[in-house]
Amino acid sequence: MSIDWTGKNVIITGGGGGMGQAAAKVFAEAGARTFVLGRTLDSLNESAALSENIIPIACDVADNESIDSAMVEILKHGAPDALIHTAGINTADRFMGHEDPARLASAETWQNVMDINVLGVVNMIRAVTKPMSDNGGGKIVVVSSTAGHGFDSFAGVPYTASKWAVHGLLFTARAQLSAQGIVLSEYAPGEANTPIVDKRPVLPTEEHRNGMIQTEDCGETLFFIANQAHNMSVIQLPAYQPFGGMPPEIPAPWLAGLDIGQKS
Repeated sequence: MSIDWTGKNVIITGGGGGMGQAAAKVFAEAGARTFVLGRTLDSLNESAALSENIIPIACDVADNESIDSAMVEILKHGAPDALIHTAGINTADRFMGHEDPARLASAETWQNVMDINVLGVVNMIRAVTKPMSDNGGGKIVVVSSTAGHGFDSFAGVPYTASKWAVHGLLFTARAQLSAQGIVLSEYAPGEANTPIVDKRPVLPTEEHRNGMIQTEDCGETLFFIANQAHNMSVIQLPAYQPFGGMPPEIPAPWLAGLDIGQKS
């Protein structure tokens, strides 16, 4: 795309890697002053090295005081024209029932996943709504997941619950924000080769990773969504994965990741 974002301010959460970093690169190349937010400044600096238009700001989306501090710095440059929210986590302990106790989701895991994946979305939307509205409107694109739209073999219970919550949140808030000139969209990718994959209890093979949606694909899609005049809900799937994550009757590089096999 060659759409010009010169003079516009874009906030990207989860901007230190994965699809957040990929999106930051695309927006910065389009001319946007691009603020990348994340908890680790070292990773944000890696993103900032990609373009002089990328500005790193340490921020924890689960901490409203941290967000307030970040917004003070951002608003020195004017109101945000877009928020691209990619921040999210998953953990290896993601089951409600499993023979291995280490894979049972702990109370701490439930709290962390909900704080970041759900309240992180709430916190960031709340932070940008007034300055965006006062400035005449803006775009918000939130990354959810196909796990929030149907059954997903890999996602686990806490993550799936969090993404269903995000989908419902966006579906309900969309009309309310539209009345304030804010276009709220949802991006629900299927399996994507991002750092969150490394938290799986069974790591995917290289063949599996190569078949996933790549971070560059995610960055381009987020940019495409943000350039639309109307709200969008985009579901993006890798070639091997039908909607819902159910095994198709074709060779599937991801089957080994389920850690299942024939009983001896």
